[in-house]
Amino acid sequence: MDASWVLPMTKNDEFIEALVSDLTPVRHHALRVRLALTIIVGVIGAAIALLISLNFRPHLHHVTVAAFWVKFLYTAVLMGATIVALERVARPEGSIGSMVRVLVVAFSIVVLLAVAQLGLSPASSYPGLIVGYSASFCPFLIVAFGIPAFCANMWFLRRAAPTRPALAGFVAGACAGGVGGWVYSWACVENGIPFIAIWYTLGILLSGLVGSLVGKVSLRW
Repeated sequence: MDASWVLPMTKNDEFIEALVSDLTPVRHHALRVRLALTIIVGVIGAAIALLISLNFRPHLHHVTVAAFWVKFLYTAVLMGATIVALERVARPEGSIGSMVRVLVVAFSIVVLLAVAQLGLSPASSYPGLIVGYSASFCPFLIVAFGIPAFCANMWFLRRAAPTRPALAGFVAGACAGGVGGWVYSWACVENGIPFIAIWYTLGILLSGLVGSLVGKVSLRW
């Protein structure tokens, strides 16, 4: 019997054994704990950026309660959905189907509220409800406030096992945009729900697109 194949197999076994000899068990829920810390860092970073750049809502009386809660809840839902998706894309072949469904439902509800507000308002108020005074910079502020969260999200992904870099980067960016949008909603004085549906959504999508481009390069194995 030819035993020449036994020696290479033995060497392979020894090599594998050497690779795994120093491995230690990973703590249960270690990935989720790391993700929670990542999100906390991102929210704190966005809040610090907001406090540095804006007065912390001294003009709250100028904002209608309904508009504030639509902004707050809409961005909170988007942030929550993208956080769940971020954990999933951190694993091999992670899916974001649930995130997409939640985002579509949340966006549809806000659009319906926007249409209702327009229908109940005089046409002369449409520019204020749709464009407001901050449409030209609102999406970019959302992206900017999300930068600390994006850096933290990329750190998290680079220590996980994403297999689709562009998708993982998009989720990291959209999550950062959700964090930035949620924190920005604390200080935004716009009262138009159409404004929220258009410009907040655009800011989060823009953050996701930037994340996708970065993820293609920095998350590649």
